[in-house]
Amino acid sequence: MCARILIVDDDRTIVEFLSIFLEREGYSISSCHDGEKALEHIRSEVFQLILLDIMMPVMNGFDLIGRIREISEVPVIFLTAKDQQEDKIRGFIAGCDDYVTKPFDLTELSLRISAILKRRPAAAEKTAVTPGELQIKDITLLPEEHAVSKNGVEINMTPKEYGILLLLARNKGRVFTSRDIYELVWEDTYLESDNTVLTHIRNLREKLGDTVKNSKYIRTVWGVGYKVDKEA
Repeated sequence: MCARILIVDDDRTIVEFLSIFLEREGYSISSCHDGEKALEHIRSEVFQLILLDIMMPVMNGFDLIGRIREISEVPVIFLTAKDQQEDKIRGFIAGCDDYVTKPFDLTELSLRISAILKRRPAAAEKTAVTPGELQIKDITLLPEEHAVSKNGVEINMTPKEYGILLLLARNKGRVFTSRDIYELVWEDTYLESDNTVLTHIRNLREKLGDTVKNSKYIRTVWGVGYKVDKEA
């Protein structure tokens, strides 16, 4: 069965040529031109991936992905003319899987789509989630309430600890380097000699009852960075 992709962009020309190209690549394509229509599609249909513009009428892409992440784990690629670093950081914090700026190369975009679909094959089978909740085994995150609990018992965290956990929980299976985490959570330039992320990860693990050797929640990928397993 071919993967179903939803294209959300108010530029009808882009939607048209993307649809033609991706259908030729073997994908099934649906499209709409504003965020509210996109939500209607996502609530009633199953998609394996969404290509999402940021600057749209009715509801912009940043607001839309926040709404999507309340109800779905479907992979999202931002496809946008907004090429500033702060926009990319905001996109990844919001939960996108990739960020591609316009103008873009169609072949590169196709490869990025293929890579994400291979990395997150379970997205088609696990689209709906409890509204507002993110789960890492027996850890529950409630983004709207900025709350974390383990087996129903609340865990107090600093804003940065929570930010790290939220980033990893929204991107299961993806490895983030210390630089990635610092620039996405702290929204500042990373210094190679800075152990801030390491310290926060250690404190976060302690609060979760996790260890490096017997990691249940946050896994260290030696020489690379940190991740939460897809299955968690």
